Amino acid sequence: MNETVSIITPCFNAEAYIQETYESLIAQTYSEWEWIVFDDQSTDKSFSILQDLATKDPRVKVFQNHENSGAAITRNNCLDQAQGKFVAFLDCDDLWLPKKLEVQIKFIKGDKADFIYSNYEMIDDKGSHIKNMSTPSEVTSSDLLKFNPFATSNVFIRRESIEKHNIRFLKHLRRRQDYLFWYDVISKNSPALGQSDILSKYRQVGSSSLSSNKKKMAIIQWRLYRDEFKLGLFSSMYYFSCYAWHGVRKYFL
Repeated sequence: MNETVSIITPCFNAEAYIQETYESLIAQTYSEWEWIVFDDQSTDKSFSILQDLATKDPRVKVFQNHENSGAAITRNNCLDQAQGKFVAFLDCDDLWLPKKLEVQIKFIKGDKADFIYSNYEMIDDKGSHIKNMSTPSEVTSSDLLKFNPFATSNVFIRRESIEKHNIRFLKHLRRRQDYLFWYDVISKNSPALGQSDILSKYRQVGSSSLSSNKKKMAIIQWRLYRDEFKLGLFSSMYYFSCYAWHGVRKYFL
């Protein structure tokens, strides 16, 4: 039986981190994986570093977009190449702890879940510890409207649950496509199940990055409620207040 994990990584200008990210893969205690990386027309040495890794490790499968296309299209291109029974997501500047795949394989098979995730550690651009992030034991699609507990690199999904519903990242969104993707997978399958283990490290790079600009992210979140989820004004206000409260708890408490 194919127990391969397809690891999905969009890459753009990550020369400072991509080697360390790969080293966290080869340190995995579970070795049946393929690393599918699409370079999004990086202007640094990312693509050449990846090509060099691919010549040394046949599990590394490197591609490049014809033009800079953004994270959604790049992740979709990765998914189109995936052959594994399971899909895991690893951003090009994040890291996995050595037992990440082993622990999640056992968990998803034991509970027969479609979508699982774990706790994770937040680190800065130098790799220094910021804080540990705890996640709930279960997340429904309704929960996800209130808050997003996932870091992309702690998510692990059965590929069948994606393919049977033809779920893809929404290419018209330059930001928060992952959030909509998680929602589609959970709403069309079963609730996501969490693990208490810390299995990945999420790198918070630069205070000027969009993910750290809370005002812009708040505006994007509001537009998602109205334009993508098609929620009414009062429902949008309710879920947005939940989102704001969880944001305060995540970053300031």
